[in-house]
Amino acid sequence: MNIYEIRRKNLITLKDKYCNGRITELSEKLNKNPSYVSRMLYEEGKPNKKNISDKVLFDIETAFNLPRGWLDDLTPYDQLEPVIDSNNIKNDIKKEDGVKIEVLDISASCGNGVITEREFASVLRSIEFTPDFALKLFGRRSTEHIKVITAKGDSMTPTIKSGANVYVDTKINYYDGDGVYVFVFDNEIYIKRIQVTGTEIIVISDNSVYEKWRLDKNSMNNFYIQGKVFVGQNIEYVYFD
Repeated sequence: MNIYEIRRKNLITLKDKYCNGRITELSEKLNKNPSYVSRMLYEEGKPNKKNISDKVLFDIETAFNLPRGWLDDLTPYDQLEPVIDSNNIKNDIKKEDGVKIEVLDISASCGNGVITEREFASVLRSIEFTPDFALKLFGRRSTEHIKVITAKGDSMTPTIKSGANVYVDTKINYYDGDGVYVFVFDNEIYIKRIQVTGTEIIVISDNSVYEKWRLDKNSMNNFYIQGKVFVGQNIEYVYFD
């Protein structure tokens, strides 16, 4: 089952349990056109089906006060119990403990690539979160595989600015649907948006100044996905005289 089908199944669960099974109530909850919502619930292969994109996923989780990543949970959908109150979230994060995320000593380029000659990145430091904030930020994701790296360059602006902390799920080291990934190509490390169509991998920058790349996915011996980006924390500095 691919990630879009998991999202569709979980959206059906929300509709049935919290919207009386009605698309009209679901669309009101999401503040979206009923026709659009209906197409998100279409089965794979049905004409005019709409996949649930990362942006719409965020809107759904926000509307139902769900933790980040809830809609992507791999628990079989018929066993999944939606959680509306974040205080009742069952997670692998213990209430009495802080949650530490490793910051890696490596930068990934939002531009022309950063040369990397190290096989393994060393840990620079750790960021510690309170359990409640970690639940809101990471949702059901296992924190074991979450790492932080620094973005460099302007090709992903305004989404990800140079110097931003980028949270990467390193467990997803494969193409998992359209999204922003950290990957290595020709021994250079990048943060870019990736799409797959036909026999091509399309690499996209959010900054329109940069052109798309098109790579033949049948000859990708030097292309390696390192993880999928799920949070970007842009840093703004204010200078005072």
